[in-house]
Amino acid sequence: MDFLVGYRDPLFGLIIFFGLIFIISFFSYAWGLLKNKKQKNSLEQFFERFDENAKSEPLRFSGEEKEKEALAQLAKAYMKNGDFEKAIGIYLQLKESTEDMQERVLILKQLAKLYYKAGFLARSIEIYEEILRYFPRSADVLFELMLIYEKMNDMQNALKIKEALDELGHTSSDTNYLMARKFIVSNEINDLVTLYKEHPALVRVIFTHLFKTDPQKAWRVLDPKDYEQIVDILWRLPKDQIRTDHPFLQALYTAKGYGNFTKRSDIFEFDVLMHYPNADLDFEYLCPKCKNIFPFAYSRCPNCQSVESPKVELILRPKEEKREESFSV
Repeated sequence: MDFLVGYRDPLFGLIIFFGLIFIISFFSYAWGLLKNKKQKNSLEQFFERFDENAKSEPLRFSGEEKEKEALAQLAKAYMKNGDFEKAIGIYLQLKESTEDMQERVLILKQLAKLYYKAGFLARSIEIYEEILRYFPRSADVLFELMLIYEKMNDMQNALKIKEALDELGHTSSDTNYLMARKFIVSNEINDLVTLYKEHPALVRVIFTHLFKTDPQKAWRVLDPKDYEQIVDILWRLPKDQIRTDHPFLQALYTAKGYGNFTKRSDIFEFDVLMHYPNADLDFEYLCPKCKNIFPFAYSRCPNCQSVESPKVELILRPKEEKREESFSV
């Protein structure tokens, strides 16, 4: 009877309540420690697979924060100069100076970027996949992995990763671009044409391929309002593939010297070329997103990775023998 009275005592209930909280907290803490230890051991084993790159020129440093920062800057300088082996060696040895999981993952990210720049795409993929084991919702890692698969023309995996990014709320126009790349890899011309009609912003990536593979079909489906966006592609077409049934094309190919299709043009650069045969035309490409200018065509901005079509700038220059640029997507 006394036991039942004690059981109904509010103080007894509080003791039981806080006791349960303590037990749950203790086991949660213990489980967290165990999980963290397993992650560290797993990450250490993963690092050991790359250690042979670091043993050729060992570094001696105290592990102080300033020294680590200096070595990290040195590694970045090596990477910028293309000396990837030395940069990789520094990062592999820097990981010995920290036990912090977050810092080690940051080192892994740098290693993945280095292997990517050095052309070791499979190893870069391996590292990014290892990071995703611990941080599966890491959007920046998923994006970098998507870029690698894109470079390898593995559009199936690139699209799967894009779906994962969409689920995380990182929506962009990459899906349509990757679909275009997928159709280009498999040379599905009709699907490319359909995609262009639905998403005309993809005109550059699509017609770079169409004018290489089926120029006649390219002319049939290309909307005249898009001529200016791909003026560089049209400029470089051989004479037997051109058309002159539009004022823009007449001015373009008169300026090119393919014939006398018109006397003047409202486009300053074309008009100059019509009257000064010693002048020639070059192109620069302005990224609408990051505003960087590049001397070469691209389908994804080398700086900000945007797939938005660049603005093609016309550049007059003295005529000289030059190598025509070949477009790649």
